[in-house]
Amino acid sequence: MNELLFIKENFNVVSISFMRNGEIQKKLYDWYLPYDYLGKIHLHTKATITINGWKKKVFIANLSYHPKAKMLYKPFPLVTSQQPSWQIQLICQLMNYYGIKYDRERMFKGLTTIENRPLRVDVAFQKSNQWHIIEYHGTHHYFKRGCSTKRFQNILRNMEIKRQWCRKNNVRYLEIPFFRQNDIQEMVETFLETPFPEEV
Repeated sequence: MNELLFIKENFNVVSISFMRNGEIQKKLYDWYLPYDYLGKIHLHTKATITINGWKKKVFIANLSYHPKAKMLYKPFPLVTSQQPSWQIQLICQLMNYYGIKYDRERMFKGLTTIENRPLRVDVAFQKSNQWHIIEYHGTHHYFKRGCSTKRFQNILRNMEIKRQWCRKNNVRYLEIPFFRQNDIQEMVETFLETPFPEEV
């Protein structure tokens, strides 16, 4: 059995970067991570913390273990976290397993809605100086459930904008529909193993 399984590690240090105007800042800050928070945050996702009564958006950059973490660092002041779906978590876990540095919810120049608002992609990474994008599309990308017709049309339009932008900019693109969610590992691994035409 070659399936990757989620394992709850004994991490007790979380390294975060603050967000400013939607951008992740470079400087890292370490906090003590109580065991109860392990299931509430995930690597390379965003969270909200409180500092001196102010809410701040942060990016979860790293999780690690230190035997004296509780004495060295202040407790992580978590308010809420933005947990991705298990499908996105599995894709990210595969990226980590293969040692690939990636971005979540990344924006690219020129990738915008028809109203000129930035469009974010699920997972983006570079390999051989070539950008690669992986998108997971849940049922709401295919069926109009609990949303207006206009909202559903926007979802469909934005899906097509991303496809066309990738073709135009020579970006490798993998789209995983919900009905292939059981094949995520196989699809991602094939995507990683298949060379870009210029690499052959």
